[in-house]
Amino acid sequence: MTTLTEGPHPGGFLVWEVLRDYTRETTTIASGAGKLAPGTVLGKITTGGKYTGLAPAATNGSQNAAGILWAAIDATDADAASVVILHDFARDYGLHSQEDLRAFRTTLDQHIKDHINQLDPKIYTVVMSSENLTGNMYHPDSIVRLKELLTPHFNDIKIVVYVRRQDDAILSMYGEFMRRGFCADHFRDFVDMCLGPHTPTPYLYYRKLLSIWLDVWSKENLIVRRYAQPDFIDGDILSDFIGIVQNTWEPDLTGFTPSKDANHGLSAPSLEYLRRMHPQIPYIKDGNPNPNRAELAHLINQMPTHPRPVMGANTARLIMQHFGAANTWLRDTFFPKLDGPFFPDRPDHPEHGNMGHLTPEEITELTGHLLSKIKAPEHRAP
Repeated sequence: MTTLTEGPHPGGFLVWEVLRDYTRETTTIASGAGKLAPGTVLGKITTGGKYTGLAPAATNGSQNAAGILWAAIDATDADAASVVILHDFARDYGLHSQEDLRAFRTTLDQHIKDHINQLDPKIYTVVMSSENLTGNMYHPDSIVRLKELLTPHFNDIKIVVYVRRQDDAILSMYGEFMRRGFCADHFRDFVDMCLGPHTPTPYLYYRKLLSIWLDVWSKENLIVRRYAQPDFIDGDILSDFIGIVQNTWEPDLTGFTPSKDANHGLSAPSLEYLRRMHPQIPYIKDGNPNPNRAELAHLINQMPTHPRPVMGANTARLIMQHFGAANTWLRDTFFPKLDGPFFPDRPDHPEHGNMGHLTPEEITELTGHLLSKIKAPEHRAP
């Protein structure tokens, strides 16, 4: 019997990619780099700007990690064009080496210390909030480093996690993708992508995500809440969170001002309008953020918010069935006395949703809405 060996696939090393067209660029692998496999860490040669395999002992720039090879190439005897994963948030913040990262951590540690020292002595609780805690932290090492950073400064640390129904979360994320111009997928294709191996929403896999936090922080330090208005204290997310911080069902909101930005998202016709607009004005153009899209951002944010986007019942059922086992784990781990599923079935989904529909009248109305928000340039008298 012939033995077949399956090597690494192009991009097969990726767990999650922030944006499909943002992280990748076409580059040149320098002649002499040899045959390189997908996932090879690359260094960038200072003179000429070509890439080669990471060489820690080198002095020509290739000693610093600068990218990850997307697909296999052969640059043994000649330069080779290749797609490379280059962009990440660390580099956007000017962190290009391990030395930069260590210096950043030292600076951050000092900032936390200085902030605590400047607080009124009567203040004994500090709240830190960032979506990146779940959006970009998937490896145990990252969470361990967070714990190592915070533990010296605080006597008691609790992690508060709000978990949302996955069907609602995917619909919300689709709206964000359309608003920002990240892709032109139909909603049903976006759902398939979210449920696939290269999902843009890995944080919805609550069992996988929270298991790591449990291992590092232990269960008694994790407070898990359903993101649902009926579950909130006084039906309000701010009251609910402050109640957790103050350890009471009657939170004192003195001094807290609710945000005026309700962040309701755009209407279903607005999302379809933006989806069709994407090929002409995408978020990323030629590997970089598109300035034309950036100029439209404040106008897009003012587009109509009604009628609200609604998915069909079959799509909602497909999504919740996909996450069924993970949500059962969530209930058994954090709410063992809860009867029924962690996210109850909802009868309010219509048989057919309103995603992907746009009439000629709506196109005219939305175009007029956008044009009406554009301010004419001021003309100075000669």
